[in-house]
Amino acid sequence: MKFQVVNIGLIISLIINFTISFMFVSLFTNDAVSGVGITLLIFICSIGILYTPIGDWWYRRVVFNLREPAEAEKRRLMPIYNEIYRRALSVSPHLSRDIKIFIYDDNDINAFAIGLRTIAVHRGMLVNNIYDNEIAAILGHEFAHIANGDTFCTILAFQSNVIVSVFRTIFSFLMMVTAKIIAFCAALFFETARGAENAFTAVDACVRGISWLIDKVVLILVYISVIIAQYSRRQHELAADSYSAKLGYGQPMIHFFQRFEGVDITSNMLSISHLLYGTHPSMQIRISNLQNSINSNVTEQWR
Repeated sequence: MKFQVVNIGLIISLIINFTISFMFVSLFTNDAVSGVGITLLIFICSIGILYTPIGDWWYRRVVFNLREPAEAEKRRLMPIYNEIYRRALSVSPHLSRDIKIFIYDDNDINAFAIGLRTIAVHRGMLVNNIYDNEIAAILGHEFAHIANGDTFCTILAFQSNVIVSVFRTIFSFLMMVTAKIIAFCAALFFETARGAENAFTAVDACVRGISWLIDKVVLILVYISVIIAQYSRRQHELAADSYSAKLGYGQPMIHFFQRFEGVDITSNMLSISHLLYGTHPSMQIRISNLQNSINSNVTEQWR
């Protein structure tokens, strides 16, 4: 694994999430140094374990319920996989020698890399009319995600989002309880039941309003973090396509995209939905990027 420039977006997302978490933690600490230390400890303990073999086991068995390829699947898949692994190691000598391939029982035509040593192929890749060189191109793309450090940084960004979500939930609960306590104390200052009831309602609404406002400010920061992270992930895809082209599978990848370009569901590149949830550029952009990569590789070979 090595760090790539396209991972900067995910690092920025991590920093934003760390800052949000620090803001929550600082509410219960006496000084900024303690707040930073506690926040850092939370991040290290909750994220660090995912960089151990436990992390890959967690993704393989618990999150995605992946399985080992069956014998028939091995006969077709493993020669392709071993050849791509060999080529990837020649391009990226730092690559782990312990990357395993699994099957995801889904009829989609897809594959993904997760953790630090896991590549999964959807069953649909093997039962539909997908050519071997197209499978090779896609596997080269997935090796790139591990070799380029994409999965490493994705774990950071994703788990930091989880931490922020937990803090938001805890904060909302504490603010709800605080609102009731403050409202009850305010009601004690009024002698009449009507006055106490009005005071309770007004104070409760005021504290809840402050809580709502704080949560929305945090939510805006979360959205900014997500938009930056998703942009970075889309750049990962282009870089991974180029990596596969460098392995010699640029044309098969282009052929694959052209065959399925008609079912490309990538939304408007500037839409809010795409900015927040779009993980891949459009196939047209990817085909153009691949063609540029192929031309660049040819130019380098002739130098």
